[in-house]
Amino acid sequence: MQEVLTLPESREVTVRPVSVGDREALGRMLSRLSSRTIYERFHAPYPRVPAWALAGMVEADHDDEEALVAVVGGGIVGHAMYVRGDRERKAEFAIVVEDGWQSRGIGRLLLGQLAARATSRGIHLFTGSVLGENRRALSALSAVFPGMRYEVRDGAYQVRAPLRHDALAERVA
Repeated sequence: MQEVLTLPESREVTVRPVSVGDREALGRMLSRLSSRTIYERFHAPYPRVPAWALAGMVEADHDDEEALVAVVGGGIVGHAMYVRGDRERKAEFAIVVEDGWQSRGIGRLLLGQLAARATSRGIHLFTGSVLGENRRALSALSAVFPGMRYEVRDGAYQVRAPLRHDALAERVA
């Protein structure tokens, strides 16, 4: 299942589940990330995204693990995922958007679609860690998840975002 959404600038973005066949295209997108974006996503100063991370980003069972990509003009420009632990009603999420596509709404689109899928699978809460200096991510999260709460530990925001189906449906539509 895929969704075609339109950005405010009238560019079409396709949001769809990732597949193993996306490995090469996702790898190309990750190779274009700045060191700052890599650090914000992985919380480590990798010179490039490690192969183990790429492998984890394309492998999803589409139930306890979900991964979505945002595609513009045939190229992947963003990735979002969640992983649920032991059939819990909560899941840890992560997201990255290519530098040149940040602040255009793609992160919000990915988060909204990811949350809608999680909600349909019985997940009620997203958790995650956002570095304190990553204000764009915090802004996107608070826009998509109005009930988001966080606490600051070790320079990072430990986010708890309740997934409310009615609120998500309005934001995704």
